[in-house]
Amino acid sequence: MNEKGYTLLEALFQVVVFVLITHLFLMTMLWYAEVKTTVLTDEQSKWELFVYDLNMYLVDVSSFTIRNDQKRITFQVSNTLHHIDCYNNIIRDQVNGGHVPMLIGLNSCQFQYKNNELTVAVEFPSGLQKERTYYVPIIEK
Repeated sequence: MNEKGYTLLEALFQVVVFVLITHLFLMTMLWYAEVKTTVLTDEQSKWELFVYDLNMYLVDVSSFTIRNDQKRITFQVSNTLHHIDCYNNIIRDQVNGGHVPMLIGLNSCQFQYKNNELTVAVEFPSGLQKERTYYVPIIEK
């Protein structure tokens, strides 16, 4: 008797291993596609950096105004006066006579200020729209 044959149990085990590896591969590919479209986009990264920078600026604000066309905000922090405005396709900070780009590559942007809450809304060329609201405490001196 030769006992080196191929059994049904071995075949089933190989099919199970193949299905598990295929499932793992498909899940990895689906996860990568989701990450690529949401987290790793250039626009998303730019937006998150802008949100962080603006949040750091809005600490210890002593005065705050917004222009009627909702394209420019002006606020004072310590002895520095910041003018952040939508100019062409960027949001820039005008401080001490210079211009610092904060967010570039926009179709449109708008500021709204009501009850000490600042809302920044932007639209990117891809159609992606982002909006963030900040609480701006005005420090009375």
